[in-house]
Order: sequence, then structure tokens, then C-alpha cells
Amino acid sequence: MLAQTILSPNEHKDICVITTRGEKYGENVNTVPVIADELRSLVTEYPVCLLKDPNTGRFALHALTGFDAGENLFLEGDIWQASYVPLHILRQPFMIGIKDKEGAEPTPDNTVVTIQLEHKRVTDKGGEALFDKEGNATNYLNKTSELLAALLQGLPRTSSFVDALVKEELVEQMQLNVKLKNGEQKSFQGFYSINEDKLSELKGDVLEKFHSLGYLQACHMLIASFGNIQKLINKKNASL
Repeated sequence: MLAQTILSPNEHKDICVITTRGEKYGENVNTVPVIADELRSLVTEYPVCLLKDPNTGRFALHALTGFDAGENLFLEGDIWQASYVPLHILRQPFMIGIKDKEGAEPTPDNTVVTIQLEHKRVTDKGGEALFDKEGNATNYLNKTSELLAALLQGLPRTSSFVDALVKEELVEQMQLNVKLKNGEQKSFQGFYSINEDKLSELKGDVLEKFHSLGYLQACHMLIASFGNIQKLINKKNASL
């Protein structure tokens, strides 16, 4: 993983960032981490599922962009063919850093914008400038900071949502069986979604909690998003 450096108008006044899409920027990925706040935009384009971290066993939300590792079926050259690009893709090469002891909760006072200076998007020629001649943040950097803030605020909400799904035993494993136009059949495992029957059985305080926190709507959007699997299949067939 590339090192993160705290962004400084004095040290990085000449840095620019290339904002076009492309495989050379590491966007040839078949899953993208997403936050629950994005679901309304994501479900028009992508299947969204839960994936389990093999190291921690924790679930996290991901948008599917392909079937095989290193495959992004939405990426065509330097164009991302979708009406919405996930925030995790748009934020690169920036991240939020925490200037505090390990494990501290992020706050407006202890967070800073960091950048991966070795990222292929970072350049001193062309691209979007980060600071103007007076050292003030450009519109591009301000918008990026807003995007990072949205991610930072959305991460704990997403974790709480996923934890609630696990607690109520609503998560179920799915197996995708796909037949391509060349006759090849593929089976994909490791994807999880919502058990619709168990969701419909929620009652009382749990149902009220899911409704009041927006979890119920999020569950239905997750379920509906899997209608986009056919879109991925069509894109896969078109690439053969």
C-alpha cells in the first residue's frame, strides 16, 4: 500500500491530480467498497452485496463491477460507463488521516487530508491543481474534501447497518451461476445478501428500529440491486 502524506499548501503547491478514469490507475477491480449512504445512487447501476473479510470475518458493502479478479466491466478505456461512480474510486489518491492516538474516533479537529504522492494520478503536469498561487485550496480540492467527509461520516453508519443485519441473522450467502454466450458456465461464491423471508418476519422493536434508522429501505435497495446482475452478464458477453 502506498504511503500517505499530509497535504500541505507549502509542500504540495505544484501538485496536480489526473481525474480521468482508467486501468492504469488501479480501477480494473471487480468489487468496490461502498457506504450505505450511496445505495440510492448505486442501485441504478450495480449489484450491491456483502463480502466477508477473510481476516476479520466482518462483512462490508461492495458494488460488483465484474465477475473475475482484475475485471471491471464498467471501464472502457478512460471512460467509466455508468451514471454514478462509487466514492471510493473518486477519492483516490486522497484519504482522511487521524492525528490522534491509535483507535481514536475521527472528529473535525483531529482529521487531515492525506495524499499518496506515488499514486499514478499525481503529477506536476496537467490534471487538476490542488492549490492556487496564493496557497488557497482550489474548487477541485474543496469538492474532494467534501467527498472525503461524506465517506468518513458514512463509514460508521454503514458498520452499524451491517452489524444490525448480522445480529438479526438477515445475511445469507448467494451463489451466482452464469452462462455466457460462448457456452461457458461460471459459478461465483462468496457473495452475501439479505434473506427476504427473514426480513419480512421482523416485528416489534426490531422492525421499528429498522424503519426509523432507514435500514428497512436499505435492505430493499440491496435486494433490488441484484437485478443488475443481468447488466453485468450483458457487459461480459459484449466483451467476449
